[in-house]
Amino acid sequence: MIKDLCRLVYRSESRIDHNDDAGLDRIFRTSVKNNLRDRITGALALPDGKFVQVVEGTRRDVEALMVRIRADDRHFNVAVLGDWAITARLFEGWAMARPDPEPLSRQAFRIVTEDGSGVQVTGILLGMMQEPATAWL
Repeated sequence: MIKDLCRLVYRSESRIDHNDDAGLDRIFRTSVKNNLRDRITGALALPDGKFVQVVEGTRRDVEALMVRIRADDRHFNVAVLGDWAITARLFEGWAMARPDPEPLSRQAFRIVTEDGSGVQVTGILLGMMQEPATAWL
């Protein structure tokens, strides 16, 4: 067990078109590199023009990541949906998972993009990992 481990979930509005594969790939590749360096795990999805991300790591590393995320002009309206202490990672081994939001039910899609809590969004993204996902290790 890692001391001071936490999970944070946020949602934001993207300024990047969801069809801009090259731009999105750059984000994921940079995220993987930085997350490996900072020992952060998690998942990032881009449903309906929103970034939805779960990050796990030490409190210090997650807070430093959130400073960078809030300063990033590729998105706006960053809203933290949940932030809590944990004893184990759910996304262990995933420097950044990239689940495909297409197979989501209408209700799950609404929870992820509009009104879900951090716990609900984490559960849905974790469940999506059972489906085919792009692993960015």
